[in-house]
Amino acid sequence: MNNSIEPINVLLSREELLLTLRMLQVESIPGLDSDPQGNLTPEGLELALTVAGRALRARELAQVQEGGGLALHNLLMTAVGICAYATQTVFVYHWQEDGDLPVRYFGHIRGDDFVAHTRPDDVLHLFTLLPTKAQMVEQIFQLCTWEDKSQKNGAYSLEVADFGQVRQWARQGEVDTAVTHLVNHQANPEAANALVSTLSHSPHVSIMQMLKQQADQSVAKQDFTLVRDQDHGWLMTSPTGDANGPLVVETAVKADIVSMINDW
Repeated sequence: MNNSIEPINVLLSREELLLTLRMLQVESIPGLDSDPQGNLTPEGLELALTVAGRALRARELAQVQEGGGLALHNLLMTAVGICAYATQTVFVYHWQEDGDLPVRYFGHIRGDDFVAHTRPDDVLHLFTLLPTKAQMVEQIFQLCTWEDKSQKNGAYSLEVADFGQVRQWARQGEVDTAVTHLVNHQANPEAANALVSTLSHSPHVSIMQMLKQQADQSVAKQDFTLVRDQDHGWLMTSPTGDANGPLVVETAVKADIVSMINDW
C-alpha cells in the first residue's frame, strides 16, 4: 500500500518489466507492446532477463537471496502488481492532432492503491504510485490538456454513423450541411454550430475506457470521448454501452467529467 503523500515513480525497461511480471506470475499487462526490435528467442529472452535482474540490483530494486534466488523490491512488486491485478482501470488515448499517434495512459486501482502506467519511450515503462484517486483524475485532465471553455447548452442523441458523417462534412468544409443534419437530429442551432466549428478545427480528442471487476468476476465497461478546441469542450457517451448505439453529445465542463469518473 502506498502511504506516501507524494507520487512515487519507478521507471523500468521493457526487460525489467518482463522480469517483474514473471515474478508476479503474470504474462502481460495493458500497455506492454511487442518488442520494437522483434521477438527474442527463448534463449535470448533468458539472457535479457538475467541482464535486467542485474540492472535492478544495481539500482537497489532487487537483491540476491541466501538461496541464490532474486527478490524484487516491495515498491516495484506493488506498483506492477496493482496493474496486473487491478479491480478498476481507466485507459486514456489522447490525440492532439489528426494523424498523430495517441499518447496513452493506463490508470489502475486496487483497494486504496492507485498506479498510473505511462510510456515515455517505446521500450520504457513509467509506473507512478499515487496517494489518491483525485491525483489520478488530475493527471488524466493534464494529459488531455482539458480546459473549461463553454457553458452547457443541452444534450442531444446522435447515431454513431451520423456523427461520423457530420465529422467528415465538417473536415471537408461543408459546414452548412453538417449543421443542418445536426439540427434535424434534435440539436439546437447554437449547439449544432458550436460542434461543427469544433470538428472543423482539428480538435484535441481523448477516448477514455473505464473497466470495473464485478462480484461475479464479470467486467463492466463504460467508454466516453472528449473533444475540445479553443472555444468548446464536448463529452460524448453511449448510454447503452453499444459501440454502434446512439451517442449522447453535450457540452461539458471538468466537474461533469470528474463526477462521471468518481461515480464509476
